Amino acid sequence: MSGMHLSREFFELIKAIGESKSKQEEDRIIAREVVTLKKKLETGGAGGGGGLSMIPGSPVPSMGGNAGNQNGLNTNKKKAREFLVRVLYVEMLGHDGSFGYIKAVELAASQSITHKRTGYLLCSCCLSPDHEFRFMLVNQMQRDLISSNLLESCGALLAVTSLITPDLVGTVSTQVMGLLEHSAETVRKKAIIALHRLYQLNPDIVTKEEVIEKVRRMLCDRDPAVMGATLNVIEALARCDVAPFKDLVPSLVSILKQICER
Repeated sequence: MSGMHLSREFFELIKAIGESKSKQEEDRIIAREVVTLKKKLETGGAGGGGGLSMIPGSPVPSMGGNAGNQNGLNTNKKKAREFLVRVLYVEMLGHDGSFGYIKAVELAASQSITHKRTGYLLCSCCLSPDHEFRFMLVNQMQRDLISSNLLESCGALLAVTSLITPDLVGTVSTQVMGLLEHSAETVRKKAIIALHRLYQLNPDIVTKEEVIEKVRRMLCDRDPAVMGATLNVIEALARCDVAPFKDLVPSLVSILKQICER
């Protein structure tokens, strides 16, 4: 189990779910898990008082606990990450895990890339489009988009494609466009996909003309992965209106020939 980084408690949960004989038995297992997780959240994961407290440097409150206990959710990020994965299991099996959303928002502000992505993942999967926590995540996404750490930028771009709603497009569109010029090809590839998503969400903010201009330029990117991502965007746009891309047919045929030859 140590190689899989699972606690025994989590391992037993997964095993019990897999061995359940009926939906009713599975529901009973998840109901017990919900009680356990709520208790962990209320106590910070290991005894101590409840209540809300602010984590230095974090814009969101965390559930209080024993600050000196290194096994609590507030002080042990590994336990907090496992907590979120267990909440995700609860949601996947049709039960309410909304009690754990605040911990996901908190973990999205973590300095650890793994923990940050876990926080973004749960928020992407579980938050409804009108959930108030989406607004709390915008500031964090903005900070990550302009981060010098390319992994943070990549994590934020992935979050943008699943967490941003039409009314929030304007809050991140400038940063996403700026990342099209990033030195790392991984960031540029994700940025062109994110830009297309923003256009789909709100074409009044990210206009069709802007997107076409960007994709035409990105098609000439020196990295094949960025070029491939751009081709996907061009295909999606051309399905709606082929006219802006007719003059690109020779270039697209040339790219296709290169792909076939290699």
